[in-house]
Amino acid sequence: MRRKIIDTSTSGLDNHNIVHDIELIRAHIFINNVQFIDGKNITTKRLRYLMTTMNSSAVRTDPSTAEELAEMFHQLYQQGYQELFIISLTSKHSESIKIIQQVADDFKEHMDIYVYDSKDIDVCEAMMALEAEHMTKKGHSMPEIASRLDKLKSSHTMLFAVNDLSYLMKNKKVSSVSGILASIFNIKPILTITAEGKLIIAKKVRSIDKSLEYMVKSLAKRIQGRDCFVYILSTGETQLDNKLINKIKQQTTINYVTVLPLSTVSVANQGPTGVGLCSFIDEIPYAAKFYLQPTSG
Repeated sequence: MRRKIIDTSTSGLDNHNIVHDIELIRAHIFINNVQFIDGKNITTKRLRYLMTTMNSSAVRTDPSTAEELAEMFHQLYQQGYQELFIISLTSKHSESIKIIQQVADDFKEHMDIYVYDSKDIDVCEAMMALEAEHMTKKGHSMPEIASRLDKLKSSHTMLFAVNDLSYLMKNKKVSSVSGILASIFNIKPILTITAEGKLIIAKKVRSIDKSLEYMVKSLAKRIQGRDCFVYILSTGETQLDNKLINKIKQQTTINYVTVLPLSTVSVANQGPTGVGLCSFIDEIPYAAKFYLQPTSG
């Protein structure tokens, strides 16, 4: 049966120079109440420029509507697709998966639709989508794909250092209390995603340099003697990216690190500054080979 892999645009797949046939459910981004469609008329680079040059810009995001999803599913049905495997960003911070599931239920008599909660965001979600497409080509069933994606999620760690929590507070991704206290005491929080897919503050330090140091030491402890795919999640602050890369080279056996851009939606939600250090350990995604060969720590 013909199967289509679908992913939410929060994965940032538009920013990856990889050939694929994955359909994207595109989020809506509002800047000063003007609506943009992620990847269509707004890019990560453009959004970051607007947010850094227009400090008063109000930015928020909304998921695709049920009507937009129904139209997408209908078109795919008309094209002869009988199965849809849909990967969504974490359900802990978005209504996307609820809307997707509701529309999927309406199409259940016409197509077999598997809705998968990635319990993650950004590059991890993108890697899952590329894994699902690869496994589909190899003839794997949708439950087999879901099982493999569970393993990838379990092997993935994201640590992200932010300079400014105001965007996360405004978009209710972290609590107002945590954000206010961080601001008062000049704390630079390090964020992570839990196994359940919730964005939380993992560590609080008092400078960005200490944030980088903590992230690299944490990575070094995890990767000792193990296969890993390590990458930097970049907001476009090249100087900060390079500082983190140098620390990684100095404190680990890794001598090459891939730098991948933060998705447009993540920039809208968490702000245009900061840097992340992420890794898959033991369970390496298929798409990692497009960036570098898995490296032993």
